[in-house]
Amino acid sequence: MSKGFLWFAQNNAKTDYVELSIVLAKSIKRWNKHNQVCVVTDEKSKFHSEHVDIVKVMKQDDSAQHEIKWANEHKAFDMTPFTHTIKLEADMLWTVNTDWWWYHLWQHDLVFSVNCLDYRNNVIKETPYRKLFARNHLPNIYNGLMYFRRSKKAQQFYNTARGIVNNWNYVKKNMLINCHDQYPSTDVVFALAYRMMDPTSEGLIDYDWFKFIHHKPGVNNTMRAKDQNEYLYPNRSGDAVYIGETRVSRVWHYHDKELHARIV
Repeated sequence: MSKGFLWFAQNNAKTDYVELSIVLAKSIKRWNKHNQVCVVTDEKSKFHSEHVDIVKVMKQDDSAQHEIKWANEHKAFDMTPFTHTIKLEADMLWTVNTDWWWYHLWQHDLVFSVNCLDYRNNVIKETPYRKLFARNHLPNIYNGLMYFRRSKKAQQFYNTARGIVNNWNYVKKNMLINCHDQYPSTDVVFALAYRMMDPTSEGLIDYDWFKFIHHKPGVNNTMRAKDQNEYLYPNRSGDAVYIGETRVSRVWHYHDKELHARIV
């Protein structure tokens, strides 16, 4: 059985996702020494790092003309070299050993992070960033932390996501209410694909430990602060990462692309 972590890294005019990917891979290897890492990238962003076991370069970049590189993430099922895959996003950080996760995850075809956490580990079900989800009754799942195994159900899910991405202009006008996203946001695409497969979310698995800390002001209730990072002061001491008064003991989606310099 092969298992490992996978994410997409495509640089754009604002962000070096290769650099962020190396930071994430290094953090995974620090805590989970025997886990493999695969990063999917494009010809312009390809790279080599001792912390990344496999770099896959896409033959076709469906987001080549897009400012935001979302349009390839439905290819995760076809691109993964693993039987069991945890899919992430590049702007994340590992802060704890999670080897035990696999013993629970590999019993299922698909597992998502349902809802997210604030920096104090409180489950956050509603955020100002997901009004589209509430308006369209989409499951509150996050693609930034999800698991899938090679199975017919997972393949069906990704095939459905591909159909949504390839027909995005039609989908957003005819299948979603008040969706004005120019590019196919992966979270929206995956939530819609899952709803099409499981309209009542009867089969949605919600593990309390399979969630990440989302470092956005609307999640951390710091929108009144002039600068969230100055207010919470994320920092590292040895292998420990702290946000505010709390030591981070979860996967951290730091989101602010400049913040990784503090925590490398």
